[in-house]
Amino acid sequence: MNSTWRLGITWSVLALVLQFSAAAQQLPSKQQLWQRDLQRQIPASELIELSTANGSFTVLQREALTSFTKGTAILVPDWTEHPASPDYLDPLRQQLNDYGWHTLAIMAPPPADFNLEQNATDYQQQLAEHMLATLVQAEMQGGNIIVIAKGSNAALLNRLYTSEQLVPPAAFIMLGAYLADVQLNRELASEIASQSIPTLDIIHRQDNRFANANLKLRQQLTERNLKTQYRQRQLTGTFYDADKHAWVLKEITGWLQSIGL
Repeated sequence: MNSTWRLGITWSVLALVLQFSAAAQQLPSKQQLWQRDLQRQIPASELIELSTANGSFTVLQREALTSFTKGTAILVPDWTEHPASPDYLDPLRQQLNDYGWHTLAIMAPPPADFNLEQNATDYQQQLAEHMLATLVQAEMQGGNIIVIAKGSNAALLNRLYTSEQLVPPAAFIMLGAYLADVQLNRELASEIASQSIPTLDIIHRQDNRFANANLKLRQQLTERNLKTQYRQRQLTGTFYDADKHAWVLKEITGWLQSIGL
């Protein structure tokens, strides 16, 4: 009787484990939840799907609102964010339309695939594939192509440009670029100095410690490599988001104008 009772308990526990496992498999991924949010909040006319060899991904598109179009700005969120992130990305994707830029804000690869190891290739390869598909879309619109990227994805894109795995844009703007590893973050400074793309490096004092760790080293290495089209801006203050976004927009548009874009 006792053994039968124990066997019944064992099967009950096993059944519960299988039920929880099946339920977990049915739960939507973080990226799927983001996509549903975007479909609810963003007009359908701004949502498009682009394809890669590994599937499709969402892109938010908006057209320039000026008589003269300068080109397309591709916006890349950090790996923990969606393309309409209120921290820089969403304001920029709308405000740049007033300055003659089409905008394409892409969904980054799934966060679960993110890996910081030096030789990790899966996430970077997916990021490169997303960028290649987006570049095709941008080229159809004509004009110059610039890239504005945030956080670790800005650092990974810089690595892809340095290794010539992606065609360089006319200008590259990094927002709080970092890699959350001391050695890789130092190597980022060398990689910024190694590529010849005109680069605007914006960091806020309130960004994480990795983003603020090697600012002097970045400046020194770009000067040593005679990279003349590099500008670094460290924003300070504890102002409201609206003020911070206005400052970033002013820095970007002013710098683009200074390099002829």
